[in-house]
Amino acid sequence: MFSKKVFIKKTMDSITLGINFIIVQEENQFIAYCPALELSSYGDNMEQARKRFEEEIEIFFEETAHRGTLEKYLLKLGWTLTQKPKPKYDPPLDIKNKYPNPVSSFTERVAIPV
Repeated sequence: MFSKKVFIKKTMDSITLGINFIIVQEENQFIAYCPALELSSYGDNMEQARKRFEEEIEIFFEETAHRGTLEKYLLKLGWTLTQKPKPKYDPPLDIKNKYPNPVSSFTERVAIPV
């Protein structure tokens, strides 16, 4: 379902993330979930769940950028940081094993100013 598109790149003025999220259906609700960040949202349909997830992740990145806590939060979630040859973060979860049959899946690119 997903290739290894989860990534974080850090430059002098921004951090760019490529994150995977899925949408699963539970009863009458659709849930958008990003296991690598432990973020989720829900809606009555896929479009609403995705839109709410995009709003949720925007708020998450605004807050962590404002507080300067993104890297600390990622490490707390189990991400690993390799310093050499270039700083690189790897997510802790394999999404395919946790949700083998999502309704839909996406990869979003997000740039956060630092």
